[in-house]
Amino acid sequence: MLEWIAIITMLVDHIGYEFFPSDLTWRTIGRVAFPVYTFLLVRGLTLTRSRSTYFKRLVIIAVIAQIPFTLLFETYSLNVIFTLLYGASAVVLYEKVIRFWGIIILTTLGIIMMPISDFTDYGLYGYSLFLLYYFLKEKPFALLIGHLFLDVLYSLNYFDSWHSIQSFSIIATFIIIFKKHLPVVKIHRLFYRSFYPLHLLILYLLSLMIHR
Repeated sequence: MLEWIAIITMLVDHIGYEFFPSDLTWRTIGRVAFPVYTFLLVRGLTLTRSRSTYFKRLVIIAVIAQIPFTLLFETYSLNVIFTLLYGASAVVLYEKVIRFWGIIILTTLGIIMMPISDFTDYGLYGYSLFLLYYFLKEKPFALLIGHLFLDVLYSLNYFDSWHSIQSFSIIATFIIIFKKHLPVVKIHRLFYRSFYPLHLLILYLLSLMIHR
């Protein structure tokens, strides 16, 4: 069910961005999508039998999605899959070294992410949220506090109406914490993996038709 929630809220978010930019209701609902996707990727990274295959799959999705992402959002920044890959790579490096050096690596990668945040979707926020879900996934109260604190810092850094709605992303963490109470609704693997680049392409084509 989490996968369906991620897909639907992301679709609502991007429809709002492209076709109803003055109505923040769509974007507010869409704040749920990224944290859920982040949690699912952290979970996948933890449970996968082959991390090399997992990374290859994500790289393929990221590369395929980049062209429709650039066209739809009219930006040259990297799409969100690249941000998640950055976080996943940091975690893998962290696991391979003594914990002290692992913390140094995570901190260094966070500092590196700061100046390039404007060129990656969700940037430092996305990287930080990935680490929160990785380290606190078994500690729900600490996870809520950490996510809330991250959202407050993010909102304080941007004083416009769009960025202020990011605080609604905390809803995603509540959903994740109580995920055991959600109904089980299966989703086809190919559909789930292809949805991100596919829906970007469809929305871009629809936008061309409507604007034309």
